[in-house]
Amino acid sequence: MSYSSSAASNHHLFWEIPSEVFHCQIFIHFDYSWVYRVFRLICKRSDSMVTRSTTHSFGNELTVFLDNNIHRTRSFVNCCEKGYFQHLKALIIRGGQELSQLSKEMDLYFYDDDDDDSVQRSDHYLNCFPNLQQLQLDRSYFDDSIVTGIVHCQNLQNLTHLDLFSAQIHDKSVSLIASSPLLSNLTCLCMNQMIGKASLKDLCSSPYMSNLKDLQLCSCKIGDDGVQEVSQSTTLKHLTALSLPGNDISIVGAKLIGHSSVFRNLTSLNLNSNNISMEGMEYLASCEQLSNLEQLAMGYNAQHTGIPFQVIIAIFNGPMKNIKSISLSPNSDTEFEQFISCKNIASLRSLDMSFCSTFSNHGLELLANCPNLSQLEQLRISFTHVTDIMPLINSEYMKNIRELNVSGRGINSSTLIALSQALPKLKDLDINGQDNISMDGILRSLDHLKHLQALSMPSFHSVSREQVEQFASHVVASKLIYLTFTNEHGFIPIFFGEHSRFENLTYLNIRGQPLSIEDAQVLTSTPKLCELRYLYLPRGHDITSRKQNKQIVSMLMKSLYLYKINNGEREHLESMFY
Repeated sequence: MSYSSSAASNHHLFWEIPSEVFHCQIFIHFDYSWVYRVFRLICKRSDSMVTRSTTHSFGNELTVFLDNNIHRTRSFVNCCEKGYFQHLKALIIRGGQELSQLSKEMDLYFYDDDDDDSVQRSDHYLNCFPNLQQLQLDRSYFDDSIVTGIVHCQNLQNLTHLDLFSAQIHDKSVSLIASSPLLSNLTCLCMNQMIGKASLKDLCSSPYMSNLKDLQLCSCKIGDDGVQEVSQSTTLKHLTALSLPGNDISIVGAKLIGHSSVFRNLTSLNLNSNNISMEGMEYLASCEQLSNLEQLAMGYNAQHTGIPFQVIIAIFNGPMKNIKSISLSPNSDTEFEQFISCKNIASLRSLDMSFCSTFSNHGLELLANCPNLSQLEQLRISFTHVTDIMPLINSEYMKNIRELNVSGRGINSSTLIALSQALPKLKDLDINGQDNISMDGILRSLDHLKHLQALSMPSFHSVSREQVEQFASHVVASKLIYLTFTNEHGFIPIFFGEHSRFENLTYLNIRGQPLSIEDAQVLTSTPKLCELRYLYLPRGHDITSRKQNKQIVSMLMKSLYLYKINNGEREHLESMFY
């Protein structure tokens, strides 16, 4: 066998093992301090990389993208059964159709204990994680059988976080969870399927759920009766976060929340997409029982997409003194003045006024000169009528802003440079649509934005190859994890070419003209994009573009590096075109 064919064969064998598994197996055989010393010798960015939160976390957290591939799945299960993951504290499984089927066939089947011929298996793979604290099964292939396995696994008794949001579970599973003493350490439980009254009652009355602090029942259709079950619970007294979006809750349920002592310790409450009337929202805004809230979501109630303005005023003049974020759309400058005069706005860390057509330069001046908003870290004023952001740049109260969205019109290169000098600690900057900004303006701004991690850029009508290469090779490019840009002919090979430093992107949104096959070859063949999880590409609507899209999907499915995109499900990539 030739060297090249031998190497290809070995590469295929390694590809059958999920790369996360392979990496973990390298690290667990070496002393971490020795690994770090070697790491510093070969990588100039070692300090920033190891102090940043990573997927691998040196073996404590593992996200597995099984890609619905039987070879990778069996390799993963084999590694589990050999005890390679005994040190793991968090496990997130994405993909997993083959794993779900494999579980049913070999791991999670339990015979009836009353059957004389019954034999209970003890080698199911879920029992291979004795230190696991967090388990997230991120696909709908997992169903009630996975819960049957979980509640029989002695080694999962340390589990504190169980996320079954994407799993297809039903009442049987809810009752199993509620009746399992092995799950008595749970502090966070997340589900997203219709739940019956009986199983919800089991959950709310279970002595094993007394440690729950975060309960997420999303679109479970529990209604006001379900809220009553939770409000009367004698065991759910430690709840600090409750998420009940899409549950057909009315003013009746809202008043149950306000009256029950079960909810007095809540710091986060999500009631989005219910049937709560204006009166119900105003009642909640003035409720003393909810005075500890830091996050309150009540959008898409009473035919309002957001929280109505008069309810927002009631919130910030009421007993809630710790609210951290709000989306606001006043109808006039007078209403905005009323908002910034509220007594409790000093707690705000995030203010979203995107698409507010009445918010203008005068409104921004009021905002920038408001000392009670000096703790703002996130400000979104995209696509408003603001055309001059100099009040923001010159403000002595806006220095804590880390995330800024000023998409729309009115900013040029010199303004952007001044902004980068005034707010050098920005981590997230969205200037989409600001087409008066040049690439040179972007480059000069990046020299000041040393902490930038997310950037959404405008379109460029005239830019040289050298400028694109300067951007892709800029030191800030290596720190970006989120990037949106408008594609022009020849951009892609430079963006991800030899000198590119885009090595840590997890989100990439490419707008503009559809990709060519040559562009797609660059994207699918570069190891620089191996961390990418979210990819969005321009669709194109003519026949040629549709044919090319099919070819590109095929290339993405075969890529050795893009196995994490679409949460590991590469059989359904058509949705990434828009």
